[in-house]
Amino acid sequence: MIATIQPIPMFFAALSAFWRGLIQLPRDGAFRFSVKFGLAGILAVYVTLLNKSHQPTWALFTVFVLMVGQYIGAVEEKSILRMVGTVIGGLVGYILTASLEQDPLIYLSLLGLFVAFATAMFGQSRYPYAFLLCGMTSLVVSSNGLSNPELSWTFMIWRIQEVFIGIVAVMLVQSLLWPRYAATEFLNGLRGIFLDLRDFMQAARSGNLTNDLAFDSRLNQLRQLLRFGGRESRYFRAKIDTYVELLTCVQRLHVAMRPLAEIRLRDSFYQESLSSEVAELRDAIECELSALGSANISNSSLRDGLQRISKAMESLKKTIRNLRQDPRSREANLGGILEMNLEFLSLEEIHLELACCLDLLEGLPSRSKNSLRSDKRFLLPGVPNSFWITNGIRSALSMVTAMVFMNWLQPPGGVTMVLCAWLFCCLLPSSPEGRGDHRAWHVVVAAVPCMLLLSLALLFLTPLLSSYAVMNVLIFTWLFVYGQIAYSTPGVTTVMNIAMMALVSILGLNAQQPVNFQSIADVFFGISTGTLIAAFFQRTLWPLLPQREMRDRFVEMLDIQRGALARGALTPDSMARLSLLPGEIKIRLANLARPVYTAVEVKNLRDLLDHLDRFSANRIWESNLSQIEGGGALTAKIRDHFSKILEKISISFSTGQSFSLDCEDLRATMREFEEWIAAGRLKMMEENADPLLCSNLLGQAARYQHASDYIIAAAETAATLETSVYSGDNSL
Repeated sequence: MIATIQPIPMFFAALSAFWRGLIQLPRDGAFRFSVKFGLAGILAVYVTLLNKSHQPTWALFTVFVLMVGQYIGAVEEKSILRMVGTVIGGLVGYILTASLEQDPLIYLSLLGLFVAFATAMFGQSRYPYAFLLCGMTSLVVSSNGLSNPELSWTFMIWRIQEVFIGIVAVMLVQSLLWPRYAATEFLNGLRGIFLDLRDFMQAARSGNLTNDLAFDSRLNQLRQLLRFGGRESRYFRAKIDTYVELLTCVQRLHVAMRPLAEIRLRDSFYQESLSSEVAELRDAIECELSALGSANISNSSLRDGLQRISKAMESLKKTIRNLRQDPRSREANLGGILEMNLEFLSLEEIHLELACCLDLLEGLPSRSKNSLRSDKRFLLPGVPNSFWITNGIRSALSMVTAMVFMNWLQPPGGVTMVLCAWLFCCLLPSSPEGRGDHRAWHVVVAAVPCMLLLSLALLFLTPLLSSYAVMNVLIFTWLFVYGQIAYSTPGVTTVMNIAMMALVSILGLNAQQPVNFQSIADVFFGISTGTLIAAFFQRTLWPLLPQREMRDRFVEMLDIQRGALARGALTPDSMARLSLLPGEIKIRLANLARPVYTAVEVKNLRDLLDHLDRFSANRIWESNLSQIEGGGALTAKIRDHFSKILEKISISFSTGQSFSLDCEDLRATMREFEEWIAAGRLKMMEENADPLLCSNLLGQAARYQHASDYIIAAAETAATLETSVYSGDNSL
């Protein structure tokens, strides 16, 4: 019998599903953010038009860049820096234009130097947004006042006034409508990351672990929330130092768990003797992580959970001590012995880090007067790296070129062209896509037809755009869609930058006068020619390319590892950087140009990254086997081999020379190491050394073996790479 379709029940089922989704929509974070984005833009435009401001586009531009911050603390920080940067940049632009515009060589040189300096300082870590706004505002005031220098001060005043309106609009909407507080989301994220650790440990336990690189990104997001949260609450700010230490403990917890996923051999004797104690300890740890991830848990319950872990750990230690008396322990496979002790060492480290986490949580400052004091010291800006120095120079040259064209040829949309030439050259290389300047011409090819279609649409819609109601609907819709993209996108992508410039330019069409053909032509030619100028300088002067970025990050990773081997420790900053580098490299690998970088080459690079990351996870720079006779000299010899291999790979990336290194010396040393550790173990047993000390040392020895395997695999993979192509600019 053929089943018949029943359209009416299906219709009502679909309608019911649609209605349920519609009801839940206001609870959706992206929807809320998009609504706020649109309302903030409409409010800013309304106030500027009501105030009969000269350029409402600057208020809308302010809404774009501030709303991306999403959190109250982030918006406050960016608002302060934007206002400071706008005032200083406006004064510089006015002074230069009003006094030196008649001497173009001096004028353009000084303006270019200032913009280059501001752009370069955007790349350092303190007050970067203020420096960016200094450069942008000086550029806006100069380009608008170029035709009438003696009145350039009016553009400075209008710019400051409209930026202030944009700031107030954003702060009102963000504060009154579904406010998001970084402090609250940090605490939620902190609980979530403990649950992530629990899931990670369960996956490692079952052998289903796939990729854990996302953990480091989440940890970095929590560090960002700390800074924003400190601006929202003095009480939260008083806790920041403790939270920073807590995040360090969380990172070390993750590192301690990683070896649990790589236990290669389980000796049957130890499996039979210790399985129940190990399972009990793992269960206790996972329960404690679940408790730390709970929103409603008391300190006493957490202490009870820690006590359970301690009891399970003591039970495991007792069993390990008792195994010394079992004659079968002498006959166990050495590989199985080392793996068992590696597992014990990792679980012991997890126990200690969890105890540290609880101590920190219980020691958080209270709401006393002393805890509300904050550090008000002004920190001097840092020094930008070489990329941002060169990026500042070429962005300034792009801007100066656009200003010369504007003054000489007087093309349509000259002011927009100048801003786009600088903005795209400055920001697009560092966009989160990881493409750098590689696809700068692709941006031109895509942007020009899109702007042409937009301009044609504007021509047909000219009568409608003369209505403020229609323009407001267009602005709100555009901002709503932009908010949907920005909500889940870290940073501002190339498409988002172009969309922002397009909408800001469209708003300029209908300030207080009807739209005309010349205004639409200004939008098209301004953005198109600005993008073209920016692309030219991006691809001809110090281009930032994925292959070079990938190469430099590999070199940085290798240098950090070598430094840790030499010093015997990682600094907190190096530890954080080492955890983020694999993710940054993977983004660049996805953007390598084909067919220059074949699928096989990319796979080999991924394998090399995986081997180096797993090598880092063993943390042999923290291991110390000198307590066993001859251990200090032998492990120093092994670390020296490791360092030489890392150095050779680094040199290969830096110079483009093929990597070639025979690892037979390392293999021979590791065979000597295995014989030494086997003899050392028997000797410690004969001397009746503390079984727990023996277990700790054997766990460290297992880390040396794992690290050796990964460094040899890294060397073999590096030998297959064509590193000569990572320095060149192979395709446009």
